[in-house]
Amino acid sequence: MADGSNRVRWTALAVGVVVVALIGLFAFGTDERLDGASRVVGDRVPEVTGTTLDGDRYDIDNARGQWVVVNFFATWCGPCINEHPELVAFDQWAEDTGRAELVAVVFNDPPDVVADFFATNGGDWPVLDEPSLPLAFQVSQVPETFVVAPSGLVVQQFRSEITAEALIDVIETTEGDN
Repeated sequence: MADGSNRVRWTALAVGVVVVALIGLFAFGTDERLDGASRVVGDRVPEVTGTTLDGDRYDIDNARGQWVVVNFFATWCGPCINEHPELVAFDQWAEDTGRAELVAVVFNDPPDVVADFFATNGGDWPVLDEPSLPLAFQVSQVPETFVVAPSGLVVQQFRSEITAEALIDVIETTEGDN
């Protein structure tokens, strides 16, 4: 009888712990906004600094006065691979117009694999391998892209594959507002 009684107590305790955890999760567990956007949208861009895969220093504050697109990606991510040609096209537009720049942030991927990916697939923008950046932007999966206005305000977030056209559209339609 003692075995059955202990089993009931342990089961009740486990159920109680799960219920308390769920209550805590629903009450306090998410900082996501109701619209699903990261808390950084509408705020000043987090600090984006570090050493690029090429060994150069990058600081987003040096781009103040122009648009910056911050793209989080990984070479093992199918949608990231799919959007890469779009990023190449956007980077070309940005270079041609001088209105924007693109910076990529590696998400859980070895730097040598990323360097090989860029050598094979093109792309000549700064690539940072800074593990703190996904946390600062609240990125939990890739691809994820943020558009930063010349003022330093994060104005748009994309949580899926993006196109060059969508990025250019955000810049052109938001330009007068920032």
